[in-house]
Amino acid sequence: MSSRNSTSDDNNMRAMREAMTQSSPPKRTHSAMTGNEDPGSEHTASGIASGVSTNQNIVSAARQYAERKRLRSDQVTALEVFLNEPPSLREAKMLTDLWALGNQVEKIITSKPAFEVSEDCETNIRKYAPAVLLSSKINVYKGDGIKHILTDIIKRHRFNLLPRVEHVPADWTKVLAIVQDALTQMCSKVKKEIAWSLKVNKSDELCALLAQHKNICQLAQAIVKGTQCSVNVVLCACIAVMRAVYLEHPGAKFWDEMDNHLAQIRRMGGNDAKKITKRFRQVLDADQAKHGVKGGYKLDETVVNNFQQKIDDLIDIHVVNPATSSSMQG
Repeated sequence: MSSRNSTSDDNNMRAMREAMTQSSPPKRTHSAMTGNEDPGSEHTASGIASGVSTNQNIVSAARQYAERKRLRSDQVTALEVFLNEPPSLREAKMLTDLWALGNQVEKIITSKPAFEVSEDCETNIRKYAPAVLLSSKINVYKGDGIKHILTDIIKRHRFNLLPRVEHVPADWTKVLAIVQDALTQMCSKVKKEIAWSLKVNKSDELCALLAQHKNICQLAQAIVKGTQCSVNVVLCACIAVMRAVYLEHPGAKFWDEMDNHLAQIRRMGGNDAKKITKRFRQVLDADQAKHGVKGGYKLDETVVNNFQQKIDDLIDIHVVNPATSSSMQG
């Protein structure tokens, strides 16, 4: 059907071009140019100046083309009137209509509602934030590094965002505000769960006996609750490092000290992935021996789940700006 429509449109356009070749205005003679032409001649200069009648073949072809394009009957009539008008008037009308169209577009642009981040987009941002924060690829939590990773993921997947919204500062600021809030909320959750893992009750002021602490598996489950992350050795090793740092720096500088501790691990391991992994496992083993009841659980030794792996891969292959040069997975 579309092929037949295209062929018909081509035929209509061809008919219009052929009609135009037949509508050339009469040439002025030498006598007309010198002023010696008979005033009664049908080709006088004044006759030409008054306008040339429109070739009806063009009108007919244009009408057929307009009907083919499903223009309304009043629009087809207006087209016929337009084609029969003097060229100068047609040009004036086209320019006027162009300005009028611009005014209408301007009204639409100025009257459109202010940009707001959609509910679906915000849901996706808050879904990806925990996976980014808990990724084994991350070793810089403070500053803009981790935020850039999440925003790069948003730019890649879009999540129904308007095209080029990141180039409109007023609109992109609203996206960044949700990104910052999502990461802040997750950081707060991690820190609170670590603090609560050291107590029998959340409201207790003092830490419980070591045997009463949550073991690393219980702590990891509490942290990933409500997220798409899964509990495994890689995640537990990262959380074990966090708990070790928290025991020494439980205050406002906790995340700063996390960055310092991770930088120290990289230096001691010479940025060698296997050596860094070994150090993380040593911290995990120490945590398992120290906190909670020993035994009764077994950590998953397999790789992270598909969702977390996708985030790790995005960072690892530099699709997003990597915030780390090491990996827990040797």
